Amino acid sequence: MNHRRLLRGAAVLAALALAATAGAQSDEGVKQVERLVKASGNTVKAIADTKLQLTKTMDVYNSLFAQDAENLRKIYNNIQKEMDNTEKRRAKIREESAKMNAEADTLFGEWTNSAAAIENPDLRKKSDDRLAATKASYEEIGTVGQKAGDLYGPFMKDLQDQVTYLGHDLNPSAVADLKPEAAKLNTKASKLVQAIDETMATANTNIGALRPE
Repeated sequence: MNHRRLLRGAAVLAALALAATAGAQSDEGVKQVERLVKASGNTVKAIADTKLQLTKTMDVYNSLFAQDAENLRKIYNNIQKEMDNTEKRRAKIREESAKMNAEADTLFGEWTNSAAAIENPDLRKKSDDRLAATKASYEEIGTVGQKAGDLYGPFMKDLQDQVTYLGHDLNPSAVADLKPEAAKLNTKASKLVQAIDETMATANTNIGALRPE
């Protein structure tokens, strides 16, 4: 009798342990998704911060061409400072993007292992299908950091060319000669901001699809 009770007790404990393990795995899976969502949000924030910094840089740059502009040397130095700040923001995009991709690798690796452990073939297929759909949603997020960097790169080179042009010829006449190029650069800046906004909107939509309910 005591032997049977011990066996039943052992069976109950084993079932509870199994349920606890399954619950812990489920909870960890949710936490992994939450970490990826957070990392993705940090990447989008870094892109947004860079856009704001770029806008500030262009405001200082355009003050060079104002009719009441004074102390061109001071404005020129401020442009260089703001450009440096913009590059630092771009580096932050790369940093956050790397963290985001690392979280994605962890999540998808664990999810793959978890799906493979499901014995029910129908449930395993459903899990595999959900994993594939989630990976597809993440693909557009995963490339957002690289895409943003690619968008900023050519523009910053154009801006640097103009700053270099003024480096040894910083006077009202040279500034006036640069105005047509400055107008083109402002047009490029507007298109860049629009492209960045579209990139962030796409990323945010896909982040929403990842977020646990």
